Amino acid sequence: MYRYISELGFRTPAIINSLKIFIRDFKDVPSVSVTKLNSEQIYSALEIHSLPWQTSSDSTKLTKEFKFNSFKETFAFMGSISTIADEMHHYPKWTQKENVANVEITTPECSGVSVKDILMAYTMEQLANEVSTTKITSVCDGPKVIDSQILQNWNSNFSKTEEMLQSFQKTTAQL
Repeated sequence: MYRYISELGFRTPAIINSLKIFIRDFKDVPSVSVTKLNSEQIYSALEIHSLPWQTSSDSTKLTKEFKFNSFKETFAFMGSISTIADEMHHYPKWTQKENVANVEITTPECSGVSVKDILMAYTMEQLANEVSTTKITSVCDGPKVIDSQILQNWNSNFSKTEEMLQSFQKTTAQL
């Protein structure tokens, strides 16, 4: 039981609350207040959303390499992300060669990682999964992902984490 407690112990309501943004549309993102996240908040956010991203050594950016089956898939992924990035007014830095896109995300306004970066990383993961399961025949094709579904899943991840934390706290209080 002690091991279980120590594994979940870093998740506090304060950390979850500092990461939580509930939005209905990507166009709402520019109005979100920008605060630089510390390494614990970044780690928690990546875990809440099951994101396999790396942080830079100084915790000022998130990075990931996306590999696809073809150039067409890679380009469709980048095209889909560029549309959402434009709505969010939050742009990733990337390099692309053949079927690989290397991505770096940071928030210049706070000189580090913010919730906007976590949301962008989450959105990229969702779109990358869709691209990998969609037949892409042209670089102009894109996955048929509905923005509202991505955001609904994003919001529900926070709710699930809060429920798990509350259950954990009740269990430990009974010990």
